[in-house]
Amino acid sequence: MKSKILNIFVASLLIINVNSLNILFTSELSSPSHHIFNSALARALAARGHNVTFVSADNVKNPPENLHYIHLEKQYEIMAQGFEGMDLITWYKEIVNMGKYENALMMNTFGAEMCADVVKNQGFHDILNYPNDFKFDLMIYDYTALPCMLGLLHKFNYPPLVGVTGFCNPPYTADIMGGERLGLTVKPHYASTYDKNMNIFERLDNGFLNFFESVLRKYSGIPNLDKKMKEIYGSDLPYVGDLEKHTKIALVNSHPVVEFAESLPPNVIEIGGMQIAEPKPVEKELDEFLNKGKKGSVLMSMGSNFKSEYMEESKISSIVEAFRQLPEYNFIWKFENTDKIKELPKNLMIRPWLSQNDILAHKNVKAFISHSGMMSTLESSWHGVPIVGIPLFMDQIRNLKKSIDAGVAVKVSLQTLTTEKLKSALLEVLENPKYQQNSNLRAKLFKDQPQKPLDRAVWWCEYIMRNPKATHLKPAEFNFGLVGSHFWDIQVLILVLIVLIVLGARCACKKIMKRFCKCKKSDDKKKKN
Repeated sequence: MKSKILNIFVASLLIINVNSLNILFTSELSSPSHHIFNSALARALAARGHNVTFVSADNVKNPPENLHYIHLEKQYEIMAQGFEGMDLITWYKEIVNMGKYENALMMNTFGAEMCADVVKNQGFHDILNYPNDFKFDLMIYDYTALPCMLGLLHKFNYPPLVGVTGFCNPPYTADIMGGERLGLTVKPHYASTYDKNMNIFERLDNGFLNFFESVLRKYSGIPNLDKKMKEIYGSDLPYVGDLEKHTKIALVNSHPVVEFAESLPPNVIEIGGMQIAEPKPVEKELDEFLNKGKKGSVLMSMGSNFKSEYMEESKISSIVEAFRQLPEYNFIWKFENTDKIKELPKNLMIRPWLSQNDILAHKNVKAFISHSGMMSTLESSWHGVPIVGIPLFMDQIRNLKKSIDAGVAVKVSLQTLTTEKLKSALLEVLENPKYQQNSNLRAKLFKDQPQKPLDRAVWWCEYIMRNPKATHLKPAEFNFGLVGSHFWDIQVLILVLIVLIVLGARCACKKIMKRFCKCKKSDDKKKKN
């Protein structure tokens, strides 16, 4: 009996040893919501026994023993200074009013600027000083912005590579992973307001926007980033556009219930809602406040990047007054500067940070006033909470449009927000039962999956570690480049063939007519003779 127990113990140690692999996870984005998304995967892999080294703009106190943070300690400080010569508040006001093509231009420069800032962090030099022969069995990188940290792939001798993004499924996934780019003409671009029923002119604009962003990234963003990366990592670094092609799979934060359904190649895996954990009970004071709402309570959060305090004072006052005029509901608002609201109505509580997932799961929360970012949209959809959307920029406008089409949301524009408009939108969502009914349906469709999104993400990461040399998931069009994958070479060839056939037919017709005319003249001459 003792020997049997000993054998089981030794076997278990061997299993742990086989499963405990070294993983490098990089995310230079200074965005708390993206860290929540990425850290869910890092923690889950650590819980499986893997040793995870997480190079991150965020730092966590007391992480699990085998999750080691290397902190990019200045990223948020640098972010607070703003971009393109503007302070952060001015910069956010600028991008709120940007058009969709300006959005694409901004994204093109954002990643390169951020890469220039990464080198200012001691944490970056810490990972750079690791010995080159340090063995990582997997590298996971956040490719939401341009991939500055991919120089570490070359440094550590090319461990298998996995890309991850909390930013929906951006069009440039196709540039990295291959796949059907023609589908991008019918899937609305993240910065557009189109829906799936676009007319031909909207499709033309949408297709051109996707093409514009793809060309901009390929011929401007990536080359500029490559110059910066060679300054950081050394001139022998391979071209960054070639480095990102090592990506085996991409884990994207999307699901058809909140995103537009699309044809994806087998190396692009949807893990929408990966960050959604089992909800925990909220603290006692907050629980009592939420339960005191006679008709229910409402959560308001404008996300983790754009802070509510950035809004104009007149907008803040209008929002507070709307809450005051709805005394049968209690409101809790994630508001970072508690000094900015001096007179709180009895039915309003403000906190600088809230556990959004736990609050949305609360039984008495009846609506969510949200900027409609992808992660907030996924969480409200999972918990079946209707939305009053105040979108700001990027994918938020499209996310809200999809929610409106699903009958789970209404829109209030920040630029034209008034007490009356917000109050009217709240009453529509809170007192018209169709919004809750549609939200319940959306939640049911979202949750009805063969496995949880986080479990799926972990499985695929371990699959790549088990099969590091696998290439069979890569779509065939990956090898044809921008022209070939759009089928433009085939279309040009067909056009040339059509032109040649038309010219050939025209030439043949001319010859036939010429011969016919010649014969006719000859016959006429004979008749005269």
